[in-house]
Amino acid sequence: MRALVVHEVLPSAAEHGAGGEVVDGSRRVTYADVYRRALRLADSLKKLGVGRGTVIGVMDVNSLRNLELHYASSMLGAVILTINFRLAAEDLLYTIRHSGAEWLFVWEGFAPAVGKLRPAFPKTWVWLTDGSEAPEPGTPTCAELVEAGAERLPDEAGRVQETDPFSIFYTTGTTGRPKGLLYRHRDMMLASLGILHHLALHPGGASAGSRDVFMPAIPFFHIHGWGTALFVPYLGAKLVLPGRAGPEEQLRLIQDEGVTWTNMVPTQVHMLLEAADAAGVQRLSGLKVLTGGSPLPTGLARQMRERGVAFSLIYGGSDQLATSISVVPPGIEPESAEAWEALRREMMPLSMVDVRLEDEEGRTLPSDGRGIGRVLVRSPWLPGGYYKDPERSAEAFADGWFRTGDLAVMNPSGAMYVVDREGDAVKSGGEWIATGVLEALISEHASVAAVAVVAQPDDRWGSRPLAVVQARGEVTEEMLKAHLISCVESGRLARFWIPDRFVFVDALPLTSAGKVDKAALRKTLA
Repeated sequence: MRALVVHEVLPSAAEHGAGGEVVDGSRRVTYADVYRRALRLADSLKKLGVGRGTVIGVMDVNSLRNLELHYASSMLGAVILTINFRLAAEDLLYTIRHSGAEWLFVWEGFAPAVGKLRPAFPKTWVWLTDGSEAPEPGTPTCAELVEAGAERLPDEAGRVQETDPFSIFYTTGTTGRPKGLLYRHRDMMLASLGILHHLALHPGGASAGSRDVFMPAIPFFHIHGWGTALFVPYLGAKLVLPGRAGPEEQLRLIQDEGVTWTNMVPTQVHMLLEAADAAGVQRLSGLKVLTGGSPLPTGLARQMRERGVAFSLIYGGSDQLATSISVVPPGIEPESAEAWEALRREMMPLSMVDVRLEDEEGRTLPSDGRGIGRVLVRSPWLPGGYYKDPERSAEAFADGWFRTGDLAVMNPSGAMYVVDREGDAVKSGGEWIATGVLEALISEHASVAAVAVVAQPDDRWGSRPLAVVQARGEVTEEMLKAHLISCVESGRLARFWIPDRFVFVDALPLTSAGKVDKAALRKTLA
């Protein structure tokens, strides 16, 4: 590898890979095939005028097309904008305009939803198609560009530097307008390989290696599928691209393709297990899941263990990439109940990542496992701020540190347990109540399918917790309070943490990242 630039991964995978294939629907190709196709695509893009610094927006599911665009754009020094197609229309349009995208590559499956976008790119629009038919005569398709290009490495590829920009993506916008992050080649390479090496070096549930079969269920628009678009080809391992597969289809792919590793937010895991129930699949032994984005409820972790599904928890986000991944601490038997609980809670920073906790006055908290503090992180891949957004950058980035907006407890070992978002935590009588901890305990009740705890204003205490419950069976407020009182009696919960109210709903609202939308819940409950 000449340098830490993204397109250097493919020739290495083609020559030295573990013989893995890339599966996309009925298509099966080798990494050598992917490299050749990316070369032809890059050649065609160059003829269209795409070059150094050109921002190309890609609106697609996890597909072979999307993967090839990652590497072809890198060869030209172009910048790929991975578009979050789950954003509200207004926010989606904002991210495209704010990024300065000059070209748009859109999957034909989104054709009914992109009517307002089409006129803005009359001559710089490319359709991503599943077959040979173009949805719009006269407009190029990505398949045609691959077919027409020459199989040669562009001269620009050798001039791309580690410090050149590689990609732009945006936060989900749950606290205002989505915020943009511009990452360089070395940033994405270091972070992606940092995730892989942590999973390979430390004992944990979602260990990863070249013999695994990977199916990234986290969309590429979210940190390139948590780095899988880069580190799976780096391994040369088999890569199964699920496209727009729902839980039932994901289950079929796991069974038919021998998938051993996937990544999902907890809500996706919950839906996969429900699909397994419906299909009569009792065990998913051999499946490893890297999960994150929100706390992993105790009840869901228990279901995974009962099904033979191993897991690790990852912590990070668009504005910091990966920070920590849970591990089994030394001295604990890997398959024990203590190990499973540690993997749900105890996250160790990746190599070269610094994490510290601060109190409300900005003082560093000791790592004694007791005090809840605000999380600050520092790493070699941390951006200097939000893209073209100096005001919000100044609020979050300072002196090389990023203020995450999360609250956590730090153990003497350096392991961190993220308990809540600062904006979601309840402060009752001057004391923090971590909603993530409460949600984990409530989820242990067998009749709770999902739960979210939000703050409810209170004249006496400032705020009090309110639990919103999605039930899977017969359950009442009295039953849940009795369950929590038993947690108090066993020393797992302080009595004043028990919610004053329980509200039962058919389904919890979700954000575009698949997390529970607490902002929407608070608005509805108000």
